[in-house]
Amino acid sequence: MKQSILYDANCKICQRTVTFIKRRETLPVFEYIPYDTDQGQRILKKNNIDFSKEQYIVYISNRAIYIKSSAVLEILKDIGGVWRLLYLFKIVPVSIRDYVYRLIAANRYRFRK
Repeated sequence: MKQSILYDANCKICQRTVTFIKRRETLPVFEYIPYDTDQGQRILKKNNIDFSKEQYIVYISNRAIYIKSSAVLEILKDIGGVWRLLYLFKIVPVSIRDYVYRLIAANRYRFRK
């Protein structure tokens, strides 16, 4: 079963993150879906995910839905290899992880170059 990663295709950080994941996944198990596509919008609606106030990475794996920092950590875990070690950051409270995530996400369009 493919895991779905929904991301902002207009964001350079998001695009680079997808490229990073693609280069490191050993088997093609991830499906990369920009959330502004018809498919992305259907998935968001089906899973009652509202992007009207903020936008973030969404990872759907085995019917579990992860967002923001939890999505990033789950993806790194599923990539495997040395990247799996970063899953240790799961011990950091989600409020702190998501605060850092929001800081980066709030400035993501500044990195257009």
